Amino acid sequence: MPALSRRDFLKLICVAALAAGAETAWTRDLMALKQVDLVPKQDHHVLTGGYAIQLAPTLDEALRKGITLTFVQLFEADRPRSYWFAEDVAVQKRSLRLSYNALLRQYQLQRDSTHMAFETQAEALTALGDFADWPVLESRLLSKQALYQARVRMFLDTSQLAKPLQMNAFASTRWDMDSGWREWSFKP
Repeated sequence: MPALSRRDFLKLICVAALAAGAETAWTRDLMALKQVDLVPKQDHHVLTGGYAIQLAPTLDEALRKGITLTFVQLFEADRPRSYWFAEDVAVQKRSLRLSYNALLRQYQLQRDSTHMAFETQAEALTALGDFADWPVLESRLLSKQALYQARVRMFLDTSQLAKPLQMNAFASTRWDMDSGWREWSFKP
């Protein structure tokens, strides 16, 4: 087997890096943030908006074969300080479980203690990505004069899959679904 020249080796590394970057960009397109707003409602601030979600073919096949997919939505808020680290104001996390019942031909979504059923996958994915007025922040914790930073993220939690599938998900990027963090500033 002939040895690669230095130039051929560098070309190979560049192609591999570009392919990995394209794969990451592709997975982010599967879960894109449409809109996010932090709205005061009674004694809380609620998160409105949501993600547009499409399932990769591997995840679609797994879902149709009865595998439950667990997604996690994260919210963090802090108050930046010039003299020290940012002060955490809120850290919220919730799990959403999406499954398909072949007998009933329905997609089922569990968010907290709420169970919902949908006839089509498109309806289920719309509900999965929706923040649905999620109370994430107590209004009493906010000062009117301060500027705050907020972040949201959503991802597929592969640690909730069955052990054989976890190994497959670890070794393959076809199971990667992560929106990445989206950050914005707000004033109450």
